[in-house]
Amino acid sequence: MNAPRIVVLSTGSELTAGRSQDTNSSWIANELFGMGFTVSKFVVLPDDPKAIESELRTLAALGTVQTPVLMIMTGGLGPTEDDYTLEVACRLNGVTSVESKVARQRIEAFYRLRGRNFQEFMQTAIRQVSVPEGSVILNNTVGIAPGFIVALGEHANLGCMPGVPGEMTEMFREEFSPWISKTYAAKELYSGLRFIWWMSESQFQKEFVSKEESIASGKVIWGVAAKRGYIRVSFQSDERTLVEELLRKLDAVYGAKSTGDVFEELPKLLIEKKIVVGTAESCTGGLIAKTFTDAPGSSAYFYGGVVSYDNSVKAGLLGVRQETLQEFGAVSPQTAREMAEGALVALGVDYSVSVTGIAGPGGGTAHKKVGLVFFGIGEKGGETEVHEHYFPFPRSSFREFAAHTGIYLLYNRLTRSV
Repeated sequence: MNAPRIVVLSTGSELTAGRSQDTNSSWIANELFGMGFTVSKFVVLPDDPKAIESELRTLAALGTVQTPVLMIMTGGLGPTEDDYTLEVACRLNGVTSVESKVARQRIEAFYRLRGRNFQEFMQTAIRQVSVPEGSVILNNTVGIAPGFIVALGEHANLGCMPGVPGEMTEMFREEFSPWISKTYAAKELYSGLRFIWWMSESQFQKEFVSKEESIASGKVIWGVAAKRGYIRVSFQSDERTLVEELLRKLDAVYGAKSTGDVFEELPKLLIEKKIVVGTAESCTGGLIAKTFTDAPGSSAYFYGGVVSYDNSVKAGLLGVRQETLQEFGAVSPQTAREMAEGALVALGVDYSVSVTGIAGPGGGTAHKKVGLVFFGIGEKGGETEVHEHYFPFPRSSFREFAAHTGIYLLYNRLTRSV
């Protein structure tokens, strides 16, 4: 079957009321992107069976032989009265619901483990283990409610999954994505990405994207996502050379500020070169160390960190001289240097990252404004680099900018040194 027009739908009145954020749609789109499919539209619907049915009927009618429609919907598969997905899917397909044997076994085991009588709960739980008759069942290995796929006409399919992200992501990867790959012919697409550091989306679009003919002509699909300290730029095309050329241009224009995924590449580099690192943090309060240890296997290259928030800790544990603190202050290039060098000794590592700054909202002066931050990158037996940055953002954003920047600066130093 040809590549489909894909529409991702999320249901839930908590979404349309703004009480919750829809993260499922972007996750699904990213997974599909990697499979060679693109999403044409996102739809968010309330817990209203009439609105859901109307939207699905309209979308199903768009399907043709040349361009079939695939609707991927999350939410509304629970046991409560405001869960309408099963009811609407059955009505659209003209069938009744039937129990999934696998789901029933899971829910029985669930209640038995909790010492409850399953039969007491079955009346309300029955919808949670049911699917439309004749549907393709998507088993739920994390929760209870199964997903399902039904045909809504000759050229339209509807796939439904739970709205709980942990259940949905596992179901999509293990059950739904293999079905999609077998059912539809994906375009042979080539993808590439770069991180551009200390860049805004609007600036990037103005100075780079607007000048690229391959993007303007539609030969390359591009996307950009703003992160704390960098933007994540992606390109996709059925012509590999166009993607490769854009990546080369990015590297030429932005130099060292254009990188791959630092948070994936840095651990690989550290493991490959058998390098161990540590941190000395003040204004980030341990966030750089947390970012390192978020990655599985980080104990192979990350030894530890010192959160030297108070000057007594900077002096006592990291050996920052009292003269330095008194003459230049805690937020200074001199203190950042001595923190990094002290961390090398205190932690016994090959490289260190230090950070000291003014996170705000108070603490700034006429000479040192809120947002000022200094980094030190120390190397055992080598020179210590000091970098100055200014992130005039709210406290939480400032800390994330600083943490990500510290990791980038270490990555940049290593790619130049090893």
